[in-house]
Amino acid sequence: MKMGRSFYIRIAAIVLVILLGVLMFFIGKQHTILLDNNKIEDIKALDEVTVAIDGVEGLPIYSRMRDQSIVTGQRHTIAVTYVDSNWEEHTFERDIKIPVGENMMILYLPYLVANPDSPQEEWLKHFESQAIVAEDPSADEVVLDDSASLMAF
Repeated sequence: MKMGRSFYIRIAAIVLVILLGVLMFFIGKQHTILLDNNKIEDIKALDEVTVAIDGVEGLPIYSRMRDQSIVTGQRHTIAVTYVDSNWEEHTFERDIKIPVGENMMILYLPYLVANPDSPQEEWLKHFESQAIVAEDPSADEVVLDDSASLMAF
């Protein structure tokens, strides 16, 4: 069996498409980052903090609030601006890397401000939804037959 030049071009094209697909998966994946300004352990919530992710200016987040930011890609730069108890404004930046399999992460702002040099795993964590699921699914019965409502009379 003779393998010609066109065979190798087809193989190279297939490999190129697969590599492009893998690259697009990492570049184009969206993540949701929840910005949490609640009391955590013994660290009190900040009075006001502003978080800019990748240069996109954020809104102020006040005490006991949570906001979200949808980002694309794995690596991001966050700029945190907060006001301390003496009403002095402070700003610092951190680079973060979101793990590949994560869709939603929660960033604890009071912990980050109190420990700005701490590892990322301490203030950026996986977020589990706490949605309430009905225990009895038969209680939410859906009637799909239009004539079924007439039988009730």
